[in-house]
Amino acid sequence: MQKTEVGTRASYKLYKQVSTNPIDIKTYLLIGKEYREFLLDKVLEGEEVTLPAKLGTLSIVGTQKKLRFSDKGVPLLPPNWQETKKLWESNEEARLTKKLVFCLNEETSGVSYKYYWSKNRVAIENKSVYSLRIVRKKKRAAHFAIKQGKEFYIKNR
Repeated sequence: MQKTEVGTRASYKLYKQVSTNPIDIKTYLLIGKEYREFLLDKVLEGEEVTLPAKLGTLSIVGTQKKLRFSDKGVPLLPPNWQETKKLWESNEEARLTKKLVFCLNEETSGVSYKYYWSKNRVAIENKSVYSLRIVRKKKRAAHFAIKQGKEFYIKNR
């Protein structure tokens, strides 16, 4: 299956076809960007945002992860590359054996947060094929808010 990414620029072609008095593409893209910024700012404030045209809701959701280990005894967690690099610079043996430091999410008591697009009650076909990719700037903003003590909904497993 071929992966296809469709964004605001691609939607401009359809907009030009259906609009009787279309605006230029620069203005169209600016309006789209400002609207997305507005929605993501609301999500960062802790709100659950309902997307237009019955496309579901967007929010930040936390999940409490249980610490699991592989067969070799390695924790199944993402590496903390910043701390790993510090360890390798201070300890030559750790660098040679490629010892890793893992992210334990200690500042959030083991809760891992992510942007969540709920597609419940979305009335479109093949909704499982659609995805939402949040820009890194907004992911970093969420991380900073969480480090400052902002709390979001935590989903029970």
